[in-house]
Amino acid sequence: MEKTFSKIEISVIKSAAKNAAPYVAKKHKLEAQIKEVEEKVAEQIRKRAEEKIEKIRLEMNGYQSIIDSLNASVKQITGGYTTEDLVDIKKEATGQMDQKTGKEIFKTVYALKYPETVVPPTTEGVAGSDYDKDADIAETPAQEEAPEEMPEELMAEQAKVAEEAESADPFAGTAEGDPFNQ
Repeated sequence: MEKTFSKIEISVIKSAAKNAAPYVAKKHKLEAQIKEVEEKVAEQIRKRAEEKIEKIRLEMNGYQSIIDSLNASVKQITGGYTTEDLVDIKKEATGQMDQKTGKEIFKTVYALKYPETVVPPTTEGVAGSDYDKDADIAETPAQEEAPEEMPEELMAEQAKVAEEAESADPFAGTAEGDPFNQ
C-alpha cells in the first residue's frame, strides 16, 4: 500500500525540513569531526603502540643475543639444543621467612628435563639410526671387543704422547704432542 501525502502534509514536511536543515548540517559537521578525531586518536595510539613494541623488541633482542652467546657451547655440545630445551627451572619453597619483608624464601632449582640423556628423545626414527620407536629406547650397536694385547709400537707411541702431554703447558693448546692438535 502506497501512502500519498496531501498538499498540507507535504507543506508541513518541507517546513520542518527547512527549520531542521541548519541543525542537520551542524550534526553532520560534528559527526565528521568525531570521525576525524577518532581516526587521529587511533593513528596516535597505533604509533605509540608501534613505538612501544619496537622498544620491547629491541630489549628482547638484546637479551636474546646474551642468551645466544651463553648457549653457544651448549648448542655445540648437544647439536643445537639450548638450556631452555634441556633444563627445567623451578622455584621451591625453603620453609623459611625473610625477616625484613616477612615473605617466604624460595630457592631456584635447575633440573635436567631428560636426566638419562643429553638431548631430548625423538619420537621419529632418524635415517641411519638404530632408534626403536616401540621401546622408546635408543639401541646402541655392540662395541667391538678390544684386542687382548696391544702392539708394542702403539703402546710406546701412547706412552710418548702421555709423557709430552704431562710436560706441556695445558693452557698453551699448541704444545707438541697435544693429541687435540694433531
